[in-house]
Amino acid sequence: MKTKESPDCPLCTNVLRLHDYYLSPDELVIFDSLIVKAISFHYKRFFYSQRRMELETRVKRTRYEAIIKKFEDLGIIQTYVDKMPSSEGQIRYFFVNFSNLKEPSLLAKLINEKSTLFEQTCAYMNYHFNRAIEMEHPQPRKEKKKKEEKAERAEEIRQMLENTLNERREMYNKGQLNVKPKHQLSPTTLALTNQQKEGLLQLDRKYGKEAINQSFLAYYDDVLKDNCSPNNLFNYFLSKDRFFKEHSVFINYLNDFMLLYSSLGK
Repeated sequence: MKTKESPDCPLCTNVLRLHDYYLSPDELVIFDSLIVKAISFHYKRFFYSQRRMELETRVKRTRYEAIIKKFEDLGIIQTYVDKMPSSEGQIRYFFVNFSNLKEPSLLAKLINEKSTLFEQTCAYMNYHFNRAIEMEHPQPRKEKKKKEEKAERAEEIRQMLENTLNERREMYNKGQLNVKPKHQLSPTTLALTNQQKEGLLQLDRKYGKEAINQSFLAYYDDVLKDNCSPNNLFNYFLSKDRFFKEHSVFINYLNDFMLLYSSLGK
């Protein structure tokens, strides 16, 4: 007769591991909770109210405070009280110190040095210490790739706007913009400053490349028709409202495009 397989064990505590710890069960629950929180918040500080801690761990306030004090004295965590985000209230913030937790001398106060769990925990804390360093100081290769991608995107937008500018110039020369040309305009290469490129990238992140092209098309047509005479073509196009800090010129011409061009085509 075939033996029926036993179901997965649903027990939450690994009793064998518990034997290797010097911490009491409630201290272990708080310890594990803080480690998990630190990792989920990418090794940065995080706030954790006593009420929420009590609900999640079932550890009452007096005991909880004693455990937190012990962990602070050991150098496992740092805590301080500060203002809550988007609120006038205050709350306790935590920072888990993986640079201390990776030290065998500290872990020896928590775990039996002769156990396999001690070696596993050393490796685990070392891994997360290195991850914390990487998160704080991104690798140069990643930074270089990010800059390259940013430059490529800026060039895509510059090339798109150059094409639009020269297309509208050609239409102006042929009298296709409902205005008599005063003189013939030659095709040109569009040059942008770093500040102008950054401004276009900001618009790209918020509105997208196609919206930039549509707004610029309506804007440049107004320039060609002498309805708008900016001192600098792109500084004005990218200018922000002094009170609301919005790209008001861009937004106005994007609205013009939707009203005047969408049903007619370019």
